[in-house]
Amino acid sequence: MTTRDRSKWKAALVGALLLVDSCATAMPRAAAGPAGDAHAAKAYVGLFKDSAVAVVDTGADRVLTRIPVPLGPHGLVITPDGRKVYVSSDGASVVSVIDTAVDRVVRSIEVGSTPHGLAMSPDGRQVLASVFGANEAVVIDTATDGIAGRIAVPQPHNSAIARDGRTAYVGSQQQGATALVIVDLVERKQIGRVPLDKAPRALAFDPAGKRLYFTVAGDDEIRVLDPARNRVVRRIAVGASPHHPLFTPDGRFALVVSQGLGELAILDPTSHAVAGTVTVGKAPHWIATSSDGRAAFVTNEGSGDISVVDLSSRTVTATIPVGEAPRKIAVQPGALSLGSDAHAVRPRLAGASAEPEPSDHGTQDVRGLTEIDLEADDDYFAPTYLLGAPGQKLRLEIENDSASLHNVTIPALRIDRDIPPQGKVEVEVTFPRAGAVPFFCKFHGAMGMAGALLVGSEEQRS
Repeated sequence: MTTRDRSKWKAALVGALLLVDSCATAMPRAAAGPAGDAHAAKAYVGLFKDSAVAVVDTGADRVLTRIPVPLGPHGLVITPDGRKVYVSSDGASVVSVIDTAVDRVVRSIEVGSTPHGLAMSPDGRQVLASVFGANEAVVIDTATDGIAGRIAVPQPHNSAIARDGRTAYVGSQQQGATALVIVDLVERKQIGRVPLDKAPRALAFDPAGKRLYFTVAGDDEIRVLDPARNRVVRRIAVGASPHHPLFTPDGRFALVVSQGLGELAILDPTSHAVAGTVTVGKAPHWIATSSDGRAAFVTNEGSGDISVVDLSSRTVTATIPVGEAPRKIAVQPGALSLGSDAHAVRPRLAGASAEPEPSDHGTQDVRGLTEIDLEADDDYFAPTYLLGAPGQKLRLEIENDSASLHNVTIPALRIDRDIPPQGKVEVEVTFPRAGAVPFFCKFHGAMGMAGALLVGSEEQRS
């Protein structure tokens, strides 16, 4: 590959990984759907008072259809591959399963009276339903959509599953005994509890799984729990009546909605301070983000709409009416589209004076190969660029040679795998028909730990 070609691909890769300026903002958000087609990702929104799920085209910013579900949809999660959505109805006793290929309910799972929040395991194999009326946390196997186990938890509301997929924290709202109840999803039992002075509301782990962020009723703050010690180690003052906390996939921003002010607060996870706020609709309830971390989607229960927020410019770029009392929302995984002119987009990191670039550890021509070894270290992939044929399939064995936890994320291929220190993982990739597909470590991508699958001609060989 020539120096000129490498510079072109590097520019395309940086543009895929970073927040871009107004030149790129004008491009439509594109995504790879469940079947792998290039189209806008769909968002699924539970409409509590309409007893329906609105399906939103995030490219056109409009509602495509509504899917009827039982009374009072409360919890809503999507599988990591974007193929299935699970919806709990707290006016009934079921969790509905939506097939996103046809956008209809294909199965109903009886879980018990008044199911509240749902949590999806990082590997997509389990859904944890907080069945408030039955005083149970119910484990659903997503392969069979059957109940795999039940764990006694008094009045569970929302929950979060740790990165290991084994441990979960369930917010118990039992009067006089409010707590975060810690459960083992393999042994199906309680293994601890963190007593609280007030009722827990919403919970979320940071991308590294080292901290649990949660809110409680009546406090204008986010509490930060260290799961290693099960102690609250920090309290972050935010706006009135905060509800759902969430991180962008790359960990660059922490987000939380303030229901009393109608705001989305954007936090710096390093300084633990509010870096900015964005006015959204009335009584914002829940947040989802795009896979590239550029956009946040906020449901506004009081105004019946969704605010689409550009996190770089901190502005609302669209307001989408969806129906009565939108609460939970989930967005299909997607990727930034890289067209043939992607290298012409000049990227920049918001607030940065210089543009970080991938740490270049070489290009390997892999055309004709079926598998290769890839090194992950602090903070780079080697080789950084893989030059393949259009549509070529390739197995990557990625070995972490460092003492740090690393990760490989390829949003366009719906791949998100952690690589333990001195460990390795295998992933199957498919090269695009043209252009570049970026990959990166979601913990260290901002430090240059990134690469790309490239498609080029014979003349582009090194």
